[in-house]
Amino acid sequence: MFFDLAKAFDTIDRDILLKKMYNYGIRGPMHSWFKSYLACRRQYVILNGTSSQMLNINYGVPQGSVLGPLLFLLYINDIGSIPDMETKPKIFADDTNIFNHSSNLSDLNIVCQKSIEKISDWVFANRLSINYDKTHYMLFCPAMYHTTTPSLQLSINNFVIEKVTSTKYLGVLIDENLDWKLHITELCQSLRKFVGIFYKLSLKLPLKILRMLYFSLIYSRVLYAIEVYANTYITYLHDLIILNNRLLRIIQHKPYNANTTDLYKLFNTLPVNKLFQFQLLIHAHTLNFRPSSLPSIFSLNYQLNKDIHSHDTRSSHDFHRISTPSTFSTKISSNQCAKLWNSLPITLKTEYSIHAFKGLLKNYLIIYDMKV
Repeated sequence: MFFDLAKAFDTIDRDILLKKMYNYGIRGPMHSWFKSYLACRRQYVILNGTSSQMLNINYGVPQGSVLGPLLFLLYINDIGSIPDMETKPKIFADDTNIFNHSSNLSDLNIVCQKSIEKISDWVFANRLSINYDKTHYMLFCPAMYHTTTPSLQLSINNFVIEKVTSTKYLGVLIDENLDWKLHITELCQSLRKFVGIFYKLSLKLPLKILRMLYFSLIYSRVLYAIEVYANTYITYLHDLIILNNRLLRIIQHKPYNANTTDLYKLFNTLPVNKLFQFQLLIHAHTLNFRPSSLPSIFSLNYQLNKDIHSHDTRSSHDFHRISTPSTFSTKISSNQCAKLWNSLPITLKTEYSIHAFKGLLKNYLIIYDMKV
């Protein structure tokens, strides 16, 4: 379930915020400073040289300020401490999401409706409001349910919550099948506009500047959340890989039949499918050698074979892979990560330095195709 708060930054009750800050330990002169910072604020608008009337701002935190987002986070932080919530909300700024699961739809409907009511009570108590038009839910079901279009009967304050088949969450377009085709299609659409732009720039700018533009405008978009969206079939990534190759050929003034390996070697990077493997293997390296640097949730999802059994085998220091009955289950990130790491040569798996590991791994991936 995806909740959206209406005008969240502008509707914060300052008295409630100051009380919460006091409970968090911000007291004395610092608390008085924040009270003064928020009080007596006024604003007006200038349009075509004409000024509007000056009005007082009695609610909200200053947007565009350094402290604005921090104060908002302090205000909504206790939404994760709502009593008797079966699932804790996932919060990022004004996006609040709850992921519930059940073995049947009727039980799931009950659990979800209870969660909605508790969220609604918290929102009302904190004098915020929910944007009903942007609040919706999705169902992730086994493949056999996709032809029956199951749904739930969920409402909030007598407003029926809409079921959607896809939604954008933190910049990633999630679909109900979790095959990421919609996100990849949207990503391709956003990158295609750079084909003509880079073609014109390549005629006037040196390669050094073009390389900087590629990594800032193209590579950064491809890399964002690649651990999530690229965890799919290679056929779904085909258009994105081809588009990335085309952009590199334009920038490097290479013909259409130029070797793609040389394109990536020149910029010291990797194709989309191998970049996905690279990111997962860096994560695996961190799990293996510096697990304390990661949130504890990652350590809970990974185990070594030596933690499962006491046999001194060659694979005792490899990650333990969970036996899965379906093809869909093999796409679980922990399984993918374990499979890739376990298939690495011993010289890579025993390299402690992360910097040396990255260099060796990139060279290895350029030469070899790893199956996932």
